[in-house]
Amino acid sequence: MTRRLSFFAALALAACAFCASLRAQESGPGDRFVWGQWKHDKEWNPYPQAAREALSDMEKTTSLIPADEVRALGLEDPKLFETPFLYLSGKDRLPPLTPKEIGLLRNYLTSGGFLFIEDASGQALSSFDPWVRSQLRYVLPEASVEVLPSTHAVFRAYYLIHSIGGRRVIRPHIEGADFGGRTCVIYSRNDILGTWAKDALGNFMHHCVPGGEEQRRFAHQLLVNVVMYALTGSYKLDAVHQPFLLQKLRQASQIP
Repeated sequence: MTRRLSFFAALALAACAFCASLRAQESGPGDRFVWGQWKHDKEWNPYPQAAREALSDMEKTTSLIPADEVRALGLEDPKLFETPFLYLSGKDRLPPLTPKEIGLLRNYLTSGGFLFIEDASGQALSSFDPWVRSQLRYVLPEASVEVLPSTHAVFRAYYLIHSIGGRRVIRPHIEGADFGGRTCVIYSRNDILGTWAKDALGNFMHHCVPGGEEQRRFAHQLLVNVVMYALTGSYKLDAVHQPFLLQKLRQASQIP
């Protein structure tokens, strides 16, 4: 009897060790969601803590496990191809992309990477908007930037989205560009991330115009959906595809 108890005790310890090992693997660096942010020559990070605020909330409401830090990088950074999600914020026209940058961004997007672009100017006639459209024509000449229909998977990737939010609703929609049947670029004119910015006391820094706090809630839900869509595509699942995306991007980084 003692031997049988010893056997089952050993088996239970082994099972505990195995589960602990699985948890360690699940929370390992390769499985954590990395918020990549495109670092450019102008005001590339108008809300330095907003992404962390958003990710902290996502960690509570979804099964997403975010990395500890936001990853700031340019298109020539080798870590680009270890970062399935890339966020670009701008208020003014940026310098044209170089041929090398165009090639790198195209390779990134066509190999499984995802780009979320936001016009943070809060202006209907910003100089950033035409820059975005002109540069995407070079990067994805076979695609066009079009309004995403209400039936698009991004509007049900986590929450059911019926209204578009943002710091200022310049357009009542978001746009996207597709490659190979997948939306690899989503573009917002409404400064969604700006709705997460807080002051030193933890209060939101910006009013949401014209819809107030309900508009902020819509913006927060939409950002969660964009991140989940970036990692899962048209599947309403958790971020189970991230290791696959990372593998594809690493392979793509080896292509000259």
